[in-house]
Amino acid sequence: MSETSPIESGTRSVRDWKTKYVLSALFSLACMIVIVVIWYRVYNAPFTPYHEETMLTNRAEIAAYENNTEIWPQDGDERYMIPTGVVVQSLEFKGPYTVQVAGYLWQRYSDTLTEIDRGVVFPDADTTTMVKVYETHQNSETLVGWNFKTTLREQFDYLKYPLDRQLIWLRMWHIDFEKDVFLVPDADGYKALEPETKPGLDPNVLLENWQIDRSYFSYRMNRYNANFGIDGYISDIPQPETYYNVAIKRYILSPLVARGIAPLVILLQLFVIVMVIGTDSKRLEQFGVRPGAVIFTCAAFFFAILVAENALRDEVKWFGIVYLESVHILTYLVILTVAANSVALVAFPNWGLFQEDNLWVEVLYWPVIMIVLLAVTVGIFGLG
Repeated sequence: MSETSPIESGTRSVRDWKTKYVLSALFSLACMIVIVVIWYRVYNAPFTPYHEETMLTNRAEIAAYENNTEIWPQDGDERYMIPTGVVVQSLEFKGPYTVQVAGYLWQRYSDTLTEIDRGVVFPDADTTTMVKVYETHQNSETLVGWNFKTTLREQFDYLKYPLDRQLIWLRMWHIDFEKDVFLVPDADGYKALEPETKPGLDPNVLLENWQIDRSYFSYRMNRYNANFGIDGYISDIPQPETYYNVAIKRYILSPLVARGIAPLVILLQLFVIVMVIGTDSKRLEQFGVRPGAVIFTCAAFFFAILVAENALRDEVKWFGIVYLESVHILTYLVILTVAANSVALVAFPNWGLFQEDNLWVEVLYWPVIMIVLLAVTVGIFGLG
């Protein structure tokens, strides 16, 4: 019976190791490619409007909505429609849920509307300043324009951070809303109302770390459980309210560098530790690695990730876990696993898992990480 020589056995063992490392690398790379493809599709996906709004993208849609009597309050009083336009010249996030908007707003009042006051209310505003800058009479109507600055408190969804998209809206009421006075977009004040042309948005508007995708007017049906102290005010049925919307999507490079570098570097350093530690005492002496030192190093990594995650949460202030935060949570688990692995190598050196000197931990390190990240990505975004 022929016997395998030690040289042949050693060659075969090295070849098996190389095969496992190559398969591990290929699997991890495949997962990474799928994640990048999903990112690309999500980032470049078509815009989706708010689910309970009616977009107004041309004069015909405005007229059709205005003439649809089923959506307006039916209390026997006459309904007044005031053409209103807005030009936004400044947008700035003051916090995760606070945005400052500034620009110009105008309204046109027919000469027959003498009993109606002139002005606009921003219900979502924390503070607002409005200064009348012009008033003129033209074509049997009075044109009034204001310069405004308002700080809005709005709910944004940061679950998909940093691939999230947000919608900044300027909700507008007429100052005499209790008199069945409603606002309608002033189509004559714009060259076009299609969202891609960004009507009402100054071309020089700059919003740090965000790309402005489009802007548009819309109506949303809202109801309230109070009559604002006004006798006879209808509050128990939905009423259309005018919105001016600015759709934005985040530039992802900045948050990835600022919030994603720390866990990536630590995962790479942990992999180096996994490659070094093992049952070979000579190799441990060459690298000066001891299980106790690995535990202290992992503790330092744990603290570093904790600081990075807290910085991320301070930035978005989301009540749940955002997408990028899943990398930090995964890094916590990897840190604990590497620390436990180093202890197990010393405490249970004869385990079958360590017969090939920690090979399986080294081979499975990146595939497990990538498959978890892929599962989280598909769970949040689907397949793009």
